[in-house]
Amino acid sequence: MEQMMWDKLGRGLMLAGVMLGLAGAAPPPAADLSVNLAGLRSGKGVVRVCLTQSSARFMECKETGAATLNVPAAKAAQLSLAKLRPGNYALLVIHDENGNGKLDMTLGIPREGFGFSNNPAIHMRPPRLNEVRFNLAPGASAQTVRMRYVL
Repeated sequence: MEQMMWDKLGRGLMLAGVMLGLAGAAPPPAADLSVNLAGLRSGKGVVRVCLTQSSARFMECKETGAATLNVPAAKAAQLSLAKLRPGNYALLVIHDENGNGKLDMTLGIPREGFGFSNNPAIHMRPPRLNEVRFNLAPGASAQTVRMRYVL
């Protein structure tokens, strides 16, 4: 009887040790991303940064993405997104010069600035996900985004 009691106590202590070990396990490493903007036309309006892992939403700058950031354009030369989950992402940057909350278009042509991760060539279509996707590794990373202005 005494041996059975010691066996139960031993199993209980072992389980408690495993649970404490799991609770004390280090969280997965985080990634920090610096976004450097090149060619920002003016300090007017707002710059919106949209970072997402969603292939269906990478052209939509909505709150449902992995991270969004709105910064006055006058302070937007270098931006930071911290404590991200490592993985594959797409980055869209919009320079909303008039501050109306959207990328203004004329006949399907952007009237305000835009840019993407990997700085893909401009075509008569939006870039494809494989042209803008990049891998964000744990630790510090940087993306330089060249702003484009068509009109």
